[in-house]
Amino acid sequence: MKNILIIFCVLFIGNNLFSQVLDIVQQTWYLRQVQLDNIQFYVPYGEIIELNFAGINPNYTVSTNGIENIFSANANFNNSEVTFSNSEVTSSNCTASNCDFENLYFYQFLSNQALEAKTFTYFYMVFSSGRKLFRITDTNGNRAEFTDQPLEEVDPVLFQTWYLHAMEADLGDTEYIADYDPPIAPTITINPDLSFTGIGSCNEFSGNFDYTEYPNDGLMLVPKNFDATTENCQHHSDFENYYFFHFTSNQPLRYIAGEDQSNGEGYFSFELMPGFTFIFFNYPVLSVPESEKKFFTIYPNPANEKLFIKTSENNLLISIADINGRTVISINNLVSNTIDISALKSGMYFITITSSEGKSTKKFIKT
Repeated sequence: MKNILIIFCVLFIGNNLFSQVLDIVQQTWYLRQVQLDNIQFYVPYGEIIELNFAGINPNYTVSTNGIENIFSANANFNNSEVTFSNSEVTSSNCTASNCDFENLYFYQFLSNQALEAKTFTYFYMVFSSGRKLFRITDTNGNRAEFTDQPLEEVDPVLFQTWYLHAMEADLGDTEYIADYDPPIAPTITINPDLSFTGIGSCNEFSGNFDYTEYPNDGLMLVPKNFDATTENCQHHSDFENYYFFHFTSNQPLRYIAGEDQSNGEGYFSFELMPGFTFIFFNYPVLSVPESEKKFFTIYPNPANEKLFIKTSENNLLISIADINGRTVISINNLVSNTIDISALKSGMYFITITSSEGKSTKKFIKT
């Protein structure tokens, strides 16, 4: 009986691996990043790098573009490993601005300058949303991550000057910039090439963003090349240190950005860790009336079936957006102070409520 169980387990594992390989080779994969020596190199903004398999088991081939050239090889899957052999690269002399990425992808990760064979372990995952992840890792721990969808273009609404209005800490009380005394006016301006400039409490800063996305995790801006002046701020230096930390941590910032097309008011927020959020609008901070700060609360949070709103206001305009800034629920005149969220997928959402007292945005989790 034990031998039968062992044979059954071996057959089950073998069939599962074979099924995974079929799924992998039938999918076009889009490179998101290459990690070499624990340093992340994201696909340069505006470039699309695809990886495709072809052929019939076990005689597969693999091809992937770089910036100007094509890498191709034979691909052999064996248990949880895949080996690229007989590699070739087209001979065009890459002269574009992003050719450094092609070189590290082709000659430091997929192979080497001699185009020798290389074996990787692979990881394949299908998320509950249907999105897919494919990762290959070499013996030194270097890896490349691919997803099943191309990276969408950055919404042009992101490219403007943003004024920091508020900060949230782990779904707790909101801290408003308008309450700072003496006043400060923190900003960030994001340009179409993803360079950025801004000011904290007293120091100016600049840098660049990489742009990426992970399945089920939303759009990301990854700060790099951060530089700032070094004045000793007379006031609110702790705030500035906290603000600047988000640009020096070398970690992705999950963000959303959107615009009310009826009046041009824009909204931008980012967070390094879930619950710790910086909230910007595209107009300067003047003052925030007490009534605007507290004119509504939401509960429970996290919520599953229904989200309740506690407020003394009437004629509420409700808008709920997902982490990518897409509006998923819109209500012109909320009557019952109850919103059915049962149809939403699990994840983080932003609810914006507009009343005669003004507009306010809060975050909630759908379980």
